[in-house]
Amino acid sequence: MVSHSAIEETATVFSAGLFATFLGLVLAGISPFLLPVVQLLAVYPFYFKAIRGGKLRYAALLVFLWAIAVSLAIIFATISQRSLVSGRIINGEAYVSEMFEWIRTGRGPEGDPSLFMIPKIREIAVFTALSLASVGLLGLFLGAVLLNYMNYYVGVLILHAKPEHLLCVVLLSWQIYALLRVVGYVLLGVALSRLSHIIIFQHRFTVEKDVKRLLFWSLVFIALDFLLKSTVANTFYQPLLQMFTNI
Repeated sequence: MVSHSAIEETATVFSAGLFATFLGLVLAGISPFLLPVVQLLAVYPFYFKAIRGGKLRYAALLVFLWAIAVSLAIIFATISQRSLVSGRIINGEAYVSEMFEWIRTGRGPEGDPSLFMIPKIREIAVFTALSLASVGLLGLFLGAVLLNYMNYYVGVLILHAKPEHLLCVVLLSWQIYALLRVVGYVLLGVALSRLSHIIIFQHRFTVEKDVKRLLFWSLVFIALDFLLKSTVANTFYQPLLQMFTNI
C-alpha cells in the first residue's frame, strides 16, 4: 500500500519539477547552466533519501515524474516563447538544426549507426562515471541537460507541424526509441547511485540484487534504443515527420 507521505512526496517532486524549470529558464538568462542546476535541486534531495534507504524502484519513480514535469514545462515554454527560450537551453539550437536536417534529408546521426553508435557509447560512459562519482547527482545533471535540448526540439517541431497533422506530429515527436533510452538511463542511474552510495558512505563494494536487476533492465532498454534507432528512425519516423511538418 502506498503511504500518504509517498503520495505527497511524488506530488511535490512533480510540482517542483515544473516550478524549477520555469524558474530555471528565467535564471538561464544569466547562464544556461543555471537551468539544469535548478531543475536538479527539485528532485535530488528526495532522490538521495530514496537511494540511501535502498528504495530503488521509488527512486526511479521520482525521477520519471520529475522528467515528465521537466519535459512538459520545456515543451510548453518553447511553444509559447521560443525566441526567449532559444538561447537558454544548452545545445538546444544545435540539436534542432541536426534533427531538422535529418527530417529534410534523411541524413545525419539520428538514423545512421555509423554516426551515432560511438557518441552514444561515449555518452553512456560519461553518464556512468558521473553517476558513480556523485551518488547520481552529476548523472542527473547530465540527464537534465539531455532532456532539455530534446524537449526544446520537440517544442520547435510542434511549432512546425502542419495544422491538419498537429496530433500526428505530437505523437511522433518523442520517438519510441528515445523514450526507451530515457527509461534505460533512469534505471542505470538509480543502480549506479545505489552502488556509489554503498561505496562512498558504507565503505564497501557490494552489488545488491536490486542493483543487478536494474543494471540488467537498463542495458535491455538501451540496447532496444540502439536497435530501433538503427531500424525505424529512417524507415518510419523521418518520412512521416517530413510529410507532416513544414521543415
